[in-house]
Amino acid sequence: MSQKPRKLQRVSKACDFCNRRSIKCRPIEDPLGRCQNCADFDVPCTFDRPAKRRGVKGGSRASGRDVRLVSASVDNDVHIAAGSAGGRASGSPTSRSSHRPSVSSDPWSTFNHGWPIAEGDDHDGPLHNSWKSFAIACDRQVRNLVQVYFEIVYPIFPLFHMPSLIEQVNSKEHLRNQGLFASTMALCSLVSARVRDGALYSNRWHREELIDPPSEAFFAAARDSIPRDLVAVKGIHYMRACAILAIASIQNGQIKNMQKYSGFYHTLTSMEGLYDEKLWPKDLTPIETEERRRLFWSIYTLDIYSTIVWGGVIRYRETHSLVRYPSEIDDEFITHHGYGVPPILPGSDSLSPSNVTVVSRQPVTWLRGWNFTTDLYRILEHVVDGNRRHFSSANGTTPVWPLFSPLSISEPAVMDQVLTMYSALPPQFRETLPTTGDMSKDLFGFQSANIQATLQLLRMVLLSREEIGVERKCDVAGEVLSVFSNVPVEYLKAISSPLLHHLGGIGYILGSVMEGSLSEASYTRVRTLLLEMADLLERLETGLHRASGAGERLRSQVDRIDGYMRTSVLLNLTAPSNATQIVNAKSDPAVPTSYTPGIPAAGTLPGAGLDQMSQFQLPPELLADWPWPLDSCNTEGFLPLAFE
Repeated sequence: MSQKPRKLQRVSKACDFCNRRSIKCRPIEDPLGRCQNCADFDVPCTFDRPAKRRGVKGGSRASGRDVRLVSASVDNDVHIAAGSAGGRASGSPTSRSSHRPSVSSDPWSTFNHGWPIAEGDDHDGPLHNSWKSFAIACDRQVRNLVQVYFEIVYPIFPLFHMPSLIEQVNSKEHLRNQGLFASTMALCSLVSARVRDGALYSNRWHREELIDPPSEAFFAAARDSIPRDLVAVKGIHYMRACAILAIASIQNGQIKNMQKYSGFYHTLTSMEGLYDEKLWPKDLTPIETEERRRLFWSIYTLDIYSTIVWGGVIRYRETHSLVRYPSEIDDEFITHHGYGVPPILPGSDSLSPSNVTVVSRQPVTWLRGWNFTTDLYRILEHVVDGNRRHFSSANGTTPVWPLFSPLSISEPAVMDQVLTMYSALPPQFRETLPTTGDMSKDLFGFQSANIQATLQLLRMVLLSREEIGVERKCDVAGEVLSVFSNVPVEYLKAISSPLLHHLGGIGYILGSVMEGSLSEASYTRVRTLLLEMADLLERLETGLHRASGAGERLRSQVDRIDGYMRTSVLLNLTAPSNATQIVNAKSDPAVPTSYTPGIPAAGTLPGAGLDQMSQFQLPPELLADWPWPLDSCNTEGFLPLAFE
C-alpha cells in the first residue's frame, strides 16, 4: 500500500536568505533541507539570525507609521524622477521579486541579488531598492555621465580606472554591489552639477539630457547607500563615494556638507589603513592598487586646499603617509594581471643625420603633471604650517617649535626652488593649448591649467604673511590675473567652482591694498586690476547654479569708490586748507558717477589739488561689502579665500 505523500506545511519563519530579501520562503523536497529560493541560488538555507518578538512595541506605533510614510514618499519621488529621465521600468514589484537561478541581462534581475547588509542597516532594504529602481530607469543617463566624468573631472580627480568603471557600469555591476553603487551615484551627482554649471566643452553631449534628473537626486542616492554604521563599511568604494560627495558639495556651495563627507572619508581611511600601503590587502590587483594611490593623493590635495580656503586642520601629513605616487602609466596599460609597456617613441625625426644615433624613449604621460601638482600641495602643507606658527602665540600656549630650529620660509627662496622644478617639466605641462575634444591631448591641457592655478595659490599663500608694499602686491595680483587670463576658459570652467576660490586670494591681496594708504596712482592701478578680475569672475560664473555674484559685486564696489574719489577730488579743489578733513570724510558711497583717472575736474588746471590727495585712506564703509574677508589678523584662515 503506497503511503500518502506528506503535506508540506507553511513555514512559520523565513530563512535568512529570504528574510533579507523580503520574499516568500517556500519549502520543497530537497535532500539538503533547503527552501525553493535557496535551492535555486544554490546557497545554504540557514536560520541563524536572532529571533525577535512579534508585534509592535509599546510607544513605537507612531514611528513605525513614519517609516512607512517615508518609504512610500521615497518610492514615489524616485519613480517621478525616473520618469523624467525617459526610462520606464517594466513589471510590477511582485514580478521584480520573482526568482531566476542566474543573473540575466534584465537589469531588474538585480533585485534577486540583495546587497550585503551592514549591521544596523537591515531596515533600509526598501529604500535601497527604490534607489536601484531610480538607477535602472536612468541607466542611459548614468552611462553618459560616466563618460563625461572622464572628460571634465577625471583629469583632476582620477579616482577610477577608466576601462574598468565603464565595463562595470555597462554590465550593471553597480546594481549588485552597494559600495560601487554609492560611488557611481556620487560620480553622477558631481558630473551633473558641473555640467549644469557650464563645464562641458565638447559638442558631443547635450546639456539638457545630462541634468535631468538633477544632481541632487544622484547625491541623495549616494548618501542613502552609505551605511550609517561606518564600522561595518569595508573597501575602497565607500571611501571613494564619501570623497566624491565632498567634492560635489564644494561644487554646490554646501561647505558644511563638504566637511561632513570629508570627515567620513578620513574616518574610513583610518579604519582601512589607506595611509600606509603595508596595511592594504595583500591580494590587490594592479588596478586596485593604482586606484587606492590616486584616491589617497587626490583627497590629500583636497584636504590642503580646504584648509587654506576655509581654515581647519590638515588630517593627514605627508610625513605620516606611506603611499606611493600613482604609476605614470595610462589606464589602458594597467590590467588586473599587471602593467603593460607603452609603445616606444623615436627620439628624433627623419631629418636627423644618418651618423647620429636615434635614442628611443617612453612617451610622457599626463600623470607626470598630475604628480607634480601633488608635489606643489606637499610644499603648501609646510607653508601652511609655517604660517600657522606665525599666529600660534595667540593661543596662549608655550611655543615648542623653536626647539627644532625650523628653517624660515620666504617667498623668493621657495618660489625659486619651485620654478626650478617647474622648468624641468616636459613642455606639455608648461603651455596650455586650447581644448581639442581629443581626451589624449586635453588631459595635458588640464594638467597645465591645474599646475598654473596651484603655482599661483602657493605664491599667494607664501605672500600672505610677508609685509610687502603696495606696488609689490599689485605686481603679484597682476601677474596672477595674467596667468589665469591666458589659460583657455574651457579648462577653467571644467575645473569649475573650486577655481573661483583660488581667485579669492587675489581679492584678498587687493583688498589689503584698499585698506591701506593710497595715492591716486596706486588706486588707479588697483582699480584696473579689480575690473580685470571682475571680467574674469563673470566669465567663470556664467551659468553657475550657485554663483556668488562676486564679479558683479566687485564692479559695484568699484563704482562706489569711484563716486567717493570724484566727490573727494572736487571738494579738495574747492577747499585745499581742509585737505585732512576731506580725505577722511565719510561721504555718501552711493554717488552715481564714475571716476576717470588722470582727468581733472572741469574748470581746473591739470594737477591742481592732486598733491593734497597724494596719500589718502578710504572710509571703512566703502569696503563693508567686499566679496572676501579683509581681517588680516584672522587666525583661523590666514588666507581666507572663500566668498562670503
